[in-house]
Amino acid sequence: MPWFFAVVESKHELQNPTSPEKILLLGERLGLLPNSRVLDMASGRGGPAILLAGEFGCRITCVERAEEFDVEARRRAREAGVDSLIEFVHADAREFRPGSEGYDVALCLGASFIWDGLPGTLATLTPAVRPSGFVAVGEPYWRTWPLPESVDPDWREDFVTLPETVERFEAAGVRPVTIIDSSLDDWDRYETLHWLAADEWLTEHPDDPDREEIRTRVEGDRDEYLRWQRKLLGWSIIVGRKR
Repeated sequence: MPWFFAVVESKHELQNPTSPEKILLLGERLGLLPNSRVLDMASGRGGPAILLAGEFGCRITCVERAEEFDVEARRRAREAGVDSLIEFVHADAREFRPGSEGYDVALCLGASFIWDGLPGTLATLTPAVRPSGFVAVGEPYWRTWPLPESVDPDWREDFVTLPETVERFEAAGVRPVTIIDSSLDDWDRYETLHWLAADEWLTEHPDDPDREEIRTRVEGDRDEYLRWQRKLLGWSIIVGRKR
């Protein structure tokens, strides 16, 4: 079966509900310079790394497990002329060992599930950055609590409110210094690109034996997004400074 996210995220420049402008704002908040060293865990198709390297000239190590994303990120970096600034590591981020205090910044945008949630993600990223370095995580949060009974119970235990999310940085010894929140426009762009990419793939693959499974999943995701996720689920890049 074609990997689901390789199909539905084939049109995404950024694989999270954010924008190029907000990624560049993140770079400004991090104070990135040409001599900055950045670690981007679960870097996907390389969107944030390409933007940051191109704007600030910083050096970035991208770690990505999915071969489809790793290949595409390398291609995009070459086309953008920043491949000399980005080291691509095709590996499982959960198994990657970054060493101690070698980076100025460690990023994980939208993939804290790799370490079973935000606390595990912070425990992994924080030792990799120097004292007073930065840890930045893109994380979902609930805009309201408690959730309505109509919300899918599979979602109920994954996330907390934004204040509780920020408190997890404090508990990990990372002092929160900024947040960059997503707008509804960011969410709509991210989600509806899934619909568009899937629709084109389904049209181009009328005889694929897995097309019905992909169609059903996309339609289910679309229904959940429109019924309650769009209203209740937020996403924010939270930046903390290592103590």
